[in-house]
Amino acid sequence: MAEENAPQGEKAGRIQAVATLIQVLSVLLAAVLSIWSFNDTRKKEAEARIIEAQRYQQQRDDELYRRRIEAAKPFLELRQQRYLETIKVAGVLANPDDHTKQEIKEAEKRFGELYWGELSLVEAREVESSMVKLARSLGKFSDVTPQQDAAIDLAHTLRDSLLKSWGVDEQYVGQVNK
Repeated sequence: MAEENAPQGEKAGRIQAVATLIQVLSVLLAAVLSIWSFNDTRKKEAEARIIEAQRYQQQRDDELYRRRIEAAKPFLELRQQRYLETIKVAGVLANPDDHTKQEIKEAEKRFGELYWGELSLVEAREVESSMVKLARSLGKFSDVTPQQDAAIDLAHTLRDSLLKSWGVDEQYVGQVNK
C-alpha cells in the first residue's frame, strides 16, 4: 500500500533501476557466455589437433613398421632358404641307413659348408646351438681350425653388417648371435 501511495516519479525511478540492472546483468551474462563459448571452442579445437597429431603419429609408426618388415624380407628369405637346406642335410645325416654312401658324403660336405659359412650368416642364436649339438652328435668338428673359427666370425660380421645396412631390427628377425 505504501507503493500505491508513493509518488509516480519514485515508481518510475525504481522501474528504471530494475531495467538498468537487468541490462547490466544481461551484458554480463552475454560476456560470460561468450568467454565460455570461446574457451570451449578453443578446447575442442585443441583436442581435435591432439587427435589429429596422434593419428598422424600412428600412421608414421605404421609406415615405419612396414618399412622395417620390408627391409627384413631379403634377410628372412635367405634365412628360410638356408634353414630348409640345413634341415634336408640334417635329415640325411640323421638317417644314414636310408641313404647311399655318396648321399651321406655329399650331406656331410654340405653340412660343413652351411655350418662354417652360409648358415652362420643368417642363423638365430637357438639355431646355432642346435647346429653345434648336431655336429657334436655326428662327431664332426671336434678340432676347430683357425680358418673355421675365422669363417664363422666372418659370417657373423657379414650378417651384422647386412642387418645394419638394411636397417633390420632384431624385433623383426629374432635375436641373432653377436
